[in-house]
Formats: sequence, C-alpha cells, structure tokens
Amino acid sequence: MPRYDDLDRLEVLTVITGRLVNETPLRIGVGRESPLGSGIDSTPITIRFADGRPVPYIPGSSIKGVLRGLAEAMLRAKGEEVHSPWDFGEKGKIEQEVKTRDYCIICGTFGSTKLASHVRVYDAYPETDALTFVKTSVGINREFRGAHPGILYTEQQVVPHVRWSFRMDVINIRIFPEPQDERGKLLRSLIGMLVDGMVQVGARRTLGYGRLRLEKGSYRVYEVEEGRLVKKAEGDVV
Repeated sequence: MPRYDDLDRLEVLTVITGRLVNETPLRIGVGRESPLGSGIDSTPITIRFADGRPVPYIPGSSIKGVLRGLAEAMLRAKGEEVHSPWDFGEKGKIEQEVKTRDYCIICGTFGSTKLASHVRVYDAYPETDALTFVKTSVGINREFRGAHPGILYTEQQVVPHVRWSFRMDVINIRIFPEPQDERGKLLRSLIGMLVDGMVQVGARRTLGYGRLRLEKGSYRVYEVEEGRLVKKAEGDVV
C-alpha cells in the first residue's frame, strides 16, 4: 500500500492543463451580500486585473471542492465508508488516521485538517470576454409550491461558452499514462468527467447552471533525476 503522508519528498509531478468551457450560465457567488452600491442581489466573484478591469473567475478551491464531493459520492456508491472532512478531535476519524498512518483514499488524495493535499487546482481566469447578463427570479413558497408574492431578486450570471484557463498539479500520485493505485484511478475518472462535461460549480446547479467541460486537455509527467525535474511523459487527456 502506498504511503499517503509522503509529501516530505517529490517523486512524481503530473501537470494537467487545458481550457474549461462553461456550457451553461455560471455564477460563483461572493456571499450573501452584494458589493456596495450594486443594484443586483447576487453577483459573481471577481478579480481586478492589472489594467484595472474587474473580471469574474472560478476559484480553484471551488473546482477542487466539487471534485472532492464527486469522489466521495463515487466511493459511497461502491459501498465504501467516507467520513466527513471535519471529523476531527480526539476520537475523530482524522485523528485516528494520523495515529495509525492509515489514511482513507479521500484524505490521501485531497487532504484533511491533518494531511496536506496531493492535488492543487489553480484559479481559472477567462481567456475570452466574460460577458454577463442579469436574470430576475421570484421566490418560491415551499409550503404552497408556487411563487411567493413580493419576493423578486436579481442574479448576475456569466454567459455560456466562455473559455477559462485550467491547471491542476498532482503530487506523488501516478495518473498518466496509466494509474498505479486507487487514487490514480479515482483522479483519472474525475478528469474524464471534466472532459465529458459532467462537473458543475457555483450556484443554481439544480437548474443545470455551472456545467464545465475540459477541452484541449493535456498532461506532463515529471520525475526527479539528479536534483532536477525531468519530463518523462506527455500526451492528451482523453
């Protein structure tokens, strides 16, 4: 069984890059409060570029969190026990894993409060104009199953088919050309779901919003030789 607490050394680094396309409208929110002076109730999170333009972006933490959630769901479907990422404390699962050094696949891949992650997902910035539109919606009365009078709100969404940069680094887990343990197989499946447009991020996912597809995906595999990283393999993500 491979060591999962092996981040004290670098054996293999896999860099996965490509372009994300939001197939449906997208909004990664800024929280419950809209920016000061905004006439819109819910706006996307933005970053200010060097030229002063505020543009929407997709935080790497949002992508990584969704991938972790999908990984947990896939393992549960196989009948495997998956503990909460917040199950720490003296008698918690995470503390027990630290004592026995027998980490679950999820913690051994995405990390926990006691173990660093083997996966880094970078913020995704738009490579094309990230145009937005404003949608007005009505609040729903769950008791009467209809529109609730007097509750209107507006949401600003990024239009479909914007292209975003994508990069993921995977440390000490072999995924390509072929996975060599269960973590590699799990990550390979998750990347395949991105390629097939089966991953959603942000708000309104029950309405189909935030669906991402990875295109032009490629990988590069590096290993350490004589004190430097040497590229050992590269190819397309399929």
